[in-house]
Amino acid sequence: MSKAEGLYTRQFFQVLFAATLTMTGVSMQFHFGEYVSSLGFDVSELGQLMGIGIVGSLLLRLHIGIWIDRFGCRRCFVTAAIVGASANVSFQFLDNYFAIAAARIVMQSAVATFLATVAVYAAHVAPAERRAESLGTIGIGGFLGIMVGPAIGDFVLHSESLAGHRFMWFFCLVGVFTLGAGLLVANLSIRWEHEHDDEHVLSVLRRYWPGWVLLPPIVFAAALTVHMYFLERYVEYRKFENLRWFFVVYAPSAIAIRLFFRRLPQQFGRRRICTFGLLLMGAGLLLFIPVNAEWQLIFPAVVMGSGHSLVFPSMVDLVAERMPMRFRGLGTSMALGAMDVGFFGGGFAWGGLIKHHGFVSMFTIACASVLLVAGFFAVTGRRTVQTLPK
Repeated sequence: MSKAEGLYTRQFFQVLFAATLTMTGVSMQFHFGEYVSSLGFDVSELGQLMGIGIVGSLLLRLHIGIWIDRFGCRRCFVTAAIVGASANVSFQFLDNYFAIAAARIVMQSAVATFLATVAVYAAHVAPAERRAESLGTIGIGGFLGIMVGPAIGDFVLHSESLAGHRFMWFFCLVGVFTLGAGLLVANLSIRWEHEHDDEHVLSVLRRYWPGWVLLPPIVFAAALTVHMYFLERYVEYRKFENLRWFFVVYAPSAIAIRLFFRRLPQQFGRRRICTFGLLLMGAGLLLFIPVNAEWQLIFPAVVMGSGHSLVFPSMVDLVAERMPMRFRGLGTSMALGAMDVGFFGGGFAWGGLIKHHGFVSMFTIACASVLLVAGFFAVTGRRTVQTLPK
């Protein structure tokens, strides 16, 4: 579609609500630790399984960008939804470590494709000066999913009436949300208005390699793994009832920042906003340590949700703009691929730290990692963040 037709169209909101359904399913999987624990695996093996799953999306990232550039958004949306729904439904039949790891790889590949397509769409329909705003606004759909997904997971897994078949219902419901996202965008007509370019991807990467600007998405994703992979285990360790209240506060905090401060990147610069968001993420990680009651999870939730909201759109746009417009799908995939590295490393590193040294050590080291990169990016950002002529 033409940018002259306006940013917030009916099609834009279809994609936004598709992101809501996708992230509802993804955030239900924040309870994956309960499923893994029921099979007899420990927290270190949970981290391994989550990290291994990211290998699928990491290996596909460059191809995803090429597919989006070549085939357009709609086909990638629908294919990812079908594959992801199938993988999610299959978990109920698996109890072997390697089979679960394989299913996680397929599932994460589908999620990566869907979310990369959402990000590319958001950047594609917006004028250059509003790309971060567009990414941030469409991300509100994802936060809505994060707000309700863990609560739905809590209900299904802890419902007495479903006790005998709780994981069957859980994974089937995740599959329904995932497939529903694909159906919601199946009728879209998204014209891809850029010239086709057959230049080899490695040649493109050598010419337009983003450099140090890839560090923030790596450490940002590693910070996210703390509550995405291990919060359920932390809640169990502290003998709290459930984890839903963290996300009930986390998501609205992020949405409020997006709604009321969506033009901050334009006003203060994406580098500054990205750096400040990382500082908030680091502070939020430390706030887990003094939590002694379930309600106190609201403090790290507010701070980390706000940081998440500030970091993501500016971070993705800073990386993606290093590519010419005709390679915008590849550029966005580079940003999300850097996040995959963080998800992979965070799963293995934090899981091992928790097993051998406990949660406090994990929170402390994760915080130090985020703050270190935030400081480095603040000092070197002027030299590493540059805009290419299109």
